[in-house]
Amino acid sequence: PAQRCTPDPRHLSGAPPCGRIADMASSSKGPQRVADTIFRRDMLGPSFGHMAGSLTGLLLVEKLAMEFVLPPLAPLLNALEASLGRARFAMLGAMLIGTVAYWGIGGLLAVPACLRVKQWKIQLNKKLDFSGLFASLPLVLFNFIAGNVVYTLALLELLPDSSFDFSTLPSTGTLARDVIAWLLLQEMSFFYVHRFFHENKRAYSAIHKLHHTWTAPISLVAIYCHPLEHMVANIGPLLIGPVLCGSHVAAISVFLFLGLIHTTAVHSGYWICDDNGMHDEHHRKFNVNYGVTGLMDSWYGTYKLPPGAVGAPQVREATAKAE
Repeated sequence: PAQRCTPDPRHLSGAPPCGRIADMASSSKGPQRVADTIFRRDMLGPSFGHMAGSLTGLLLVEKLAMEFVLPPLAPLLNALEASLGRARFAMLGAMLIGTVAYWGIGGLLAVPACLRVKQWKIQLNKKLDFSGLFASLPLVLFNFIAGNVVYTLALLELLPDSSFDFSTLPSTGTLARDVIAWLLLQEMSFFYVHRFFHENKRAYSAIHKLHHTWTAPISLVAIYCHPLEHMVANIGPLLIGPVLCGSHVAAISVFLFLGLIHTTAVHSGYWICDDNGMHDEHHRKFNVNYGVTGLMDSWYGTYKLPPGAVGAPQVREATAKAE
């Protein structure tokens, strides 16, 4: 069966999502270790653990970039901005970052699906639809360009001048504040917008259904969606935190780079994703996992891991029997 197909309309029927009580009951089976909680082996534990891991990982990468990568490049970056002009400099920088992250690393993440590698595949019975992939790429390219332009223009308009001074990079405290705000605001805004696109039948049919024609996605179709959805659901949540914090563009660039790698990884269809298959399960089931980290889904009872994931009920039961 091809990966690209028409979504099952049953997700609009109003059937209740997976409940917190059932998940908590299944998670209680068998002995529990600290690692079982940290590494996504229950419901609240993995989602909070995933958020904590994301915060720590992003802060670490940000600190390394501000401490070791950016200072030697600061004179060159300031000179380029002065010669090109801030708008052209920012636009070219955003396109470069996006190209390396989405098309470069995202392209590498698409190789297993293109070669139809079965090892580490999440949905084992699905194969890549090459014709569907090629048909999707023009819209993906349009969204990539439009998203970069809109995101960059918004930053140019809404950030203070100090955000573009590469001679003064943010401190560890500022980075910690920004990272917490970015990820929490992204999780909440993406969850509510994404869930609205599913629960509102008109919005789903007119806008979000296009993205779900891929029930078993590949990395490069991560932004295959209606352009309005791309602006509201993808670009918006990435923009809110940096604008409210008045963040430095160097830190925002790292955030954007890692965010693009994340979205291609969770759409790759393989266990190389960093969310334990959570978003792949969303494409398979439609009415679960509306958020990024699982934090909001745990709160609303829509958190569900796919078969074979670390911490999925059947894996916990098998582990308990083995022990």
